[in-house]
Amino acid sequence: MNENLTIQGSKRLLVIISFSFSIRFLYRSGMLHQLRQVATPVIAITWHEPALIEELINDGFEVHVIPESRKGLQYLDIRTKLDYWFKHHALKSNYRKIQVKYLDQYLPFRSKFIRDIREFYNYSKSLLPGYINNLFIKEKQLLEDDTNFSDMLALVDTLNIDAVFTPTPFHTQEDIFLRAAKERGKKMFTSILSFDNLTKRGWIPVDFNVYMVWNKYNFNEAKRIYPRATATGNVHIVGAAQFDVYFKNENLISKDQWKQLTGIPLNDKKIILYAGGPGALFPNECQYLKHLVEALKNKEIEGDPLILFRCHPIDNVERWKEYVGEHPNLIYDTSWTGKERLQLTNITDKDISKLCSTLAFTDVHINVNSTMSVDGSAYRKPQIGPCYDEVNQAKEHLLQGMYSQEHFIPIVNTGGLLLAKSRKQLIDFVNETLKNPRNFISNSNRIVEEIITYADGRSTERTVEIIKENLYR
Repeated sequence: MNENLTIQGSKRLLVIISFSFSIRFLYRSGMLHQLRQVATPVIAITWHEPALIEELINDGFEVHVIPESRKGLQYLDIRTKLDYWFKHHALKSNYRKIQVKYLDQYLPFRSKFIRDIREFYNYSKSLLPGYINNLFIKEKQLLEDDTNFSDMLALVDTLNIDAVFTPTPFHTQEDIFLRAAKERGKKMFTSILSFDNLTKRGWIPVDFNVYMVWNKYNFNEAKRIYPRATATGNVHIVGAAQFDVYFKNENLISKDQWKQLTGIPLNDKKIILYAGGPGALFPNECQYLKHLVEALKNKEIEGDPLILFRCHPIDNVERWKEYVGEHPNLIYDTSWTGKERLQLTNITDKDISKLCSTLAFTDVHINVNSTMSVDGSAYRKPQIGPCYDEVNQAKEHLLQGMYSQEHFIPIVNTGGLLLAKSRKQLIDFVNETLKNPRNFISNSNRIVEEIITYADGRSTERTVEIIKENLYR
């Protein structure tokens, strides 16, 4: 399985791929090839993905499939208690309950009651002198006694690496390995995958030598949440490496090719892109696509445009088809999806070209509280975000609150995302943006500047350069 490409005198840098989006970030951005100019990348994948492994090996990379972190019940109990500590004492965010309150509307009362009692109990205990310190002592002991930590230490030794790089340090499937690498004194680098990860993911148990983030907001979040680990000037704003593909025309296929690939008729009609969210987060979201289709039927949307629905990678397109139905101007499209676990699949260069072309060749983009607002803004397209709920109007304010989460506020503050607070406003925004798209270009630019900082397609280079500077220091 392994073919080692040795660079004379270079350090061995282990690079972890633990779910699909890591492939996009590390491989399809060209980062692994750039890293090979400064180190010897050793690729570690946490699941068996034969096509990807073969491609990496054919590219001359050394590849290992490493076991996921294994944790016993006692250790998991301690980590749960540390998660309470993290939420209440380390995260220090007034926004952390927004999504919880929103999702509570779909939970049975008994489940919410039991959860709240547990949270109150653990929060109360965390106020006792010495309690948190004892938790960390127990966690360290159970790390050695109730996980596969010793196996991971042996694996680190076998790999003969100098450093580790991961975009997903919050992933449970890799955190025991990260602890083992840190224990062995390896240099630790992370470039946080997304702009919401620091505030919406759990505790990162490893102190990294270098942190790289998207923007000034993430910079401040890292300093606030991990003050001990980030006190030495080791946090860097590099932008979003996975967005580099959006600023390179070679990632686009021809418009006719793209239409044939997605099943869109070869005509000159304008195209509305609806990028769906995951059903687990937005179970009522199908209503917005249905409202658009009904507006087409009723001739409320001018110019008879097409609607391209892009299903989220971890969602099922069938739920949308069942709720919305068919229409001559509606095209359903799917994205990369794993067969056994939706988030575990190979994202190919063809997938990237299709995504880039979809964003480039559609005219207006609609999504609910999604990073896709940033993706679409990279192509200077108008962005619309539905924030009403006709299915459950009494809880509509909870959906609107989702747009006020800490990571999302900078997007809303740009004015680049049109928040539709009713079905009528959604349709009005669609008509306005289709008719006068140029009026929204500057707003799209502001979203890009605020969230990914750089629109030069060189975030991958910045990431690699910082790794190089610190790897040989």
